[in-house]
Amino acid sequence: MVGRLIRLRFAIQRHTTAWKRQLGLGLGLVAGALTWAAVLLAAPAGRADVLAFALAGWLAGWLVGPVLTSGAAVLRPEYFALLPLPRRRLGFGLLASVFVGVGAAVTALAVLAVIAYAVVAAEAPAVAVAAVAVAVLAAALLLVLVVALSRATYALVGAAMRTRVGVELAAVQYGLLLSGTIAGWLLVSPVVNGVPVFLAGGFAGGPAGTVLGWWLPSGWPLRAVDAALAGDVPAALGWLTALAVAAGLAALAAAVLLAPAVGPRTARRRHRPLGSRALTGPRLLPATPLGAVLGKELRSWWRDPWRSLEIRTAIWFGIFTALFGVLGGMPEVALLAGPAVALVVALTGANLYGQDGTALWQLVVAQSPRALRADVRGRQLGMAVAFGVPAALLSVPTVALAGGTGYALPVAAVVVAALGVGSGLAAVVSVVAATPGVEPHERVNANDAGENSLAIQVSFWLMMVLLAPTLAMAVGLAFAPDPSGWFAAATAAVAVGSALVGSWAGGAVAVARLQARLPETFARLRYPGTVVTAAGGDVLDRLAHQAEAAAVQAAAAREVRTGR
Repeated sequence: MVGRLIRLRFAIQRHTTAWKRQLGLGLGLVAGALTWAAVLLAAPAGRADVLAFALAGWLAGWLVGPVLTSGAAVLRPEYFALLPLPRRRLGFGLLASVFVGVGAAVTALAVLAVIAYAVVAAEAPAVAVAAVAVAVLAAALLLVLVVALSRATYALVGAAMRTRVGVELAAVQYGLLLSGTIAGWLLVSPVVNGVPVFLAGGFAGGPAGTVLGWWLPSGWPLRAVDAALAGDVPAALGWLTALAVAAGLAALAAAVLLAPAVGPRTARRRHRPLGSRALTGPRLLPATPLGAVLGKELRSWWRDPWRSLEIRTAIWFGIFTALFGVLGGMPEVALLAGPAVALVVALTGANLYGQDGTALWQLVVAQSPRALRADVRGRQLGMAVAFGVPAALLSVPTVALAGGTGYALPVAAVVVAALGVGSGLAAVVSVVAATPGVEPHERVNANDAGENSLAIQVSFWLMMVLLAPTLAMAVGLAFAPDPSGWFAAATAAVAVGSALVGSWAGGAVAVARLQARLPETFARLRYPGTVVTAAGGDVLDRLAHQAEAAAVQAAAAREVRTGR
């Protein structure tokens, strides 16, 4: 069975985009080479700390990477739920298939740097032979531990997406990734400057060396090799035994978690959510179609785990951006916390209709201009409220942290403009480039809602272009030595005008597009891979055609995985 799962995995990977496989292999080889180089270039006093830090980085990459990229979901356990196979045996088979791939190969290359550590640290050939033998065994056990922990974590996060805690954990990871791409240079720069010192002395006996070298399992191979180099055979065997036990427990946990599960997909709700109670107490929304859509959207943003993940990711994105600014010695960067949350609106809403699955059929059945307008405008207002409240709440403490209320108006201007322009862009792109994902009731991982990288890129760059006037005036107002009153009023006017015009224009284009292409839009979501838009036409038609091409590729890959 394991051999068939491995062949199936290879067949799926052959149908993935070639440049992605090549890029992943290239980056993995570079990372592995850097691990070896760090061991060979480090001074004897810091060599153990340097390698412990590198191995801890590989462990963290395996724990976080598959969750963020859905890379571990090549073979989903639910594909085999109806097969007459023992669940535990299938779980071990799925785990074994992960070891045959580019990721495991480059990781094996990296962890084998423990052998180089044993060779360069040995003082006699006889000691080197024993240390190398220990290093080979320890590296193999560490590889098993890393891969098994990765799969177990991936399965746990997928299951935890049914709970608030799981959504929060996934949001922290996504927020850290986004903030790292924007403001991570504030921390990378001093780290890069400190590399020579780190290679020379390591952590200099600090607590970081204790944690990475003794507490984390990624440092246990080094302890085993050190014991072998010192001639302490019982200690070396003890560290190897501890590593073997940890790897065995991780493999067992992964096999259990990878077994196909049947039963309820979400935990039974014990009470009405706070968001619903707030909306169904004293009437806050008008008894109109727009009020009904707005109430539905606010409940969805609060209750749906995948939509809630988007909001929490935006919040953590803002928090980590501010934290990077403070740790990097530039507290002014913390002013971006609130605007960062608002900027995510255009990105998270780029596939709003696709996230709802085939629920668009309700508009198809009851198609009317009034219903379409209410649906689009209600979704826009829902996004503005759902992201605007946390953006405002984050802006207040960061403005105070930056050192004065003079930043309040510039920050508020950017937040208001971003919410308006972002909701308008999200409405257009979510209609034009609607991309089907996994149906809501079948979702497992955080990436199952369906995304279109082209639509996200288009939304991001259009957002930057449309926000440029407001950003330029806000920066001038925030850092001008003595800004005049008329410039502050002009900044506020430009921000409000951009928000109103962007929101209204985007919503109008989305409504017109739905009125003209509603059946085609529904067909793309109901029948993934259906091509309904020609390659020519205007800009919106070309964007829709590109989105359909991406959906065709996804549908073909899904057919290969499921055999249907």
